[in-house]
Amino acid sequence: MVKVIYCSTFARVTEGDTVGREVVLRAIKDAEDEAGRIRAEAEIKANEMISGARVKAAETLNSGRQSADGEAASIINEARATSEKKSAAVAAEGGGQLEQVVADGEKNREAASATVLSAFRGD
Repeated sequence: MVKVIYCSTFARVTEGDTVGREVVLRAIKDAEDEAGRIRAEAEIKANEMISGARVKAAETLNSGRQSADGEAASIINEARATSEKKSAAVAAEGGGQLEQVVADGEKNREAASATVLSAFRGD
């Protein structure tokens, strides 16, 4: 005997209003298969989105590092230029003082020589 499920919205059963149990079970099975396929596709899309986000995050991180490295290099170059200017100013000032010492030494050379020679002679 074949069992049938009533699927009519009418109060009374009319001919052709009944669907066989096998048809209903097949429809349920097909719906479950479709739901499984949709779930699998959703998981694939979710994994693709996660992978894309990870790639974007890595690119952003690398870009940030490059930007930070460039900024650090710029700061170092500015500091180097400033220190070179100060070094040149100090060297120029020291060079002027050295020339003054040499000039004073030239002026006092004869007197110093005479003092040293008289000290050796015992004068």
